[in-house]
Amino acid sequence: MKKIIMAAVMLGGITLFNNTYAQVEAVGIKGGINFANVSNFGNNTRVAGNVGFFVHAQINKNWCVQPEILYSAEGARFMSTNGERTLALNYVQVPVMFQYFPVKQLYLELGPQVGLLTNADVKNTNNGNKYSVSDGYKKGDVDLNVGIGVKATPNVGIFARYSFGLANISTDNNYTYHNNVGQVGAFIRFARY
Repeated sequence: MKKIIMAAVMLGGITLFNNTYAQVEAVGIKGGINFANVSNFGNNTRVAGNVGFFVHAQINKNWCVQPEILYSAEGARFMSTNGERTLALNYVQVPVMFQYFPVKQLYLELGPQVGLLTNADVKNTNNGNKYSVSDGYKKGDVDLNVGIGVKATPNVGIFARYSFGLANISTDNNYTYHNNVGQVGAFIRFARY
């Protein structure tokens, strides 16, 4: 619940910031591939996806802010005594990215992210059977994102981002797990104001 409140406060702050200091330039969609793992859980990467939408607002010539809402498939693959398994942790993520444009077509970005766990399952890679492990994972997550992007045109571009997990996502005090996710993908801006 604290994470949901934090996300609401962040979005409210961005709205206030937007109305005061930044001007909305575009809204759009984005999506791509996740390369996810969970620290202290296993070294095998879960390859999955992310998709969502964003609002892009310009602060000044070089700085922009971009709040987003994404559905992100995260987790890890691991070996058990019965073969390979996938820990599937799926989140609704709310990043707020501050972007610096040293040139018009290229940006660097940094920003916080809060997430809400929608489901947690372990899947058998061989036969597709799965079972819920939701009780083992906290409902909220906090991350720090860094990334880079290139605009091929004013409305289309590509990005790469890495998300460092800051919060322990395990409900068991004997374990400390953090999400770590690399992303590559593309974005499309539908409107410019």
